[in-house]
Amino acid sequence: MRRTLFVLFTICLLTIPLSSGARKFARWHTSMGSFTAELYNEIVPITANNFVNLANSGFYNNLIFHRVVANFVIQDGCPYGTGYGGPGYTIQDEFSPLLHHDQAGILAMARTSAPNSAGSQYYFTLAPTPHLDGGYAIFGKIIEGLNNVLAIGQVPTNANGLPLTPVNIHQLRILDLEVGSAFPDPAETITGMPGEQFMMVVEAYTNTAQLSYNWYVNEELQTGQNSFIFEPTIPGPGAHTVRCNVASSDSIDFDIIWNLNLEPTEVTDLSPEVVDQRLSCYPNPFSGSIQLAYDLKEPALVELDIFNLKGQKIYAFTKADKAPGLWQNTWDGRDSGGKSCSPGIYYVRLKTGKATEFRRISLIQ
Repeated sequence: MRRTLFVLFTICLLTIPLSSGARKFARWHTSMGSFTAELYNEIVPITANNFVNLANSGFYNNLIFHRVVANFVIQDGCPYGTGYGGPGYTIQDEFSPLLHHDQAGILAMARTSAPNSAGSQYYFTLAPTPHLDGGYAIFGKIIEGLNNVLAIGQVPTNANGLPLTPVNIHQLRILDLEVGSAFPDPAETITGMPGEQFMMVVEAYTNTAQLSYNWYVNEELQTGQNSFIFEPTIPGPGAHTVRCNVASSDSIDFDIIWNLNLEPTEVTDLSPEVVDQRLSCYPNPFSGSIQLAYDLKEPALVELDIFNLKGQKIYAFTKADKAPGLWQNTWDGRDSGGKSCSPGIYYVRLKTGKATEFRRISLIQ
């Protein structure tokens, strides 16, 4: 499975759009093969998290695709197999201008003609269906096994769309990988100069599965790099790519690709560059505790978090609106559960409104 994003976070402070939540992945094991979808938790959290909760409870296991309409949709999620059942509640309609029924494999909630009537039933599109936009809540897309979805869409059915031979869902489970923030806007191509240093940042999480990061520069594997932050220096001019493959041992991985265009620039201003170093961490390295200080130039909603080298958030200070001025927090080297962290490298992330800044810190004995 591969999905591509284009992201960059330079070593200096950047102003970037941010999203909340972490993208999850679901896999269907059916009588006609398996397929996998990504779920847009960060875009439509009500819809996606409702589906995740039902899947984790086993609600969808051993159901059937009760409705198949060739070149339109396949539909599941009725506990009775008739199309008239649900989980016993309904959820709010949730639409996003970022999501469209523009291809086969789009995952969305089915509902009645009444607003806010979706519950557990969902469908996959078999072709572009733009007339459904704005009426049904999209919350995912097939990323692996689309051929099996399309094959289900071709099975013989009765007049009501019920397959003559049942298409069974043996198991629907949420995979043990969540991919969070990537910086900045994924649509942008990066420009810079040869020899400039960049910082690429990926957040990913697992519960019990093993998580690994493999970094590639121009598709050449960079040995010794297995952190959620990568700081390459690209020497040559022209087009370059940096790719991070985030892999979970739960048979799922996710590709993130940065496109860079590096061109020499004539230097006409020889004055020193002024960099806004708003976040300072001292002493660094530290033992016992470290002071995290930042100077706000304007009011902002401040988030201050600590990450380990696996990209896991291990400690979060309370999110708060703060006035301009110098602010300081102390981290005592313990995680959110009060357990002492092992000596090693950690990263501090400061979010202030739409700006983000990272600093590397070292915890010693």
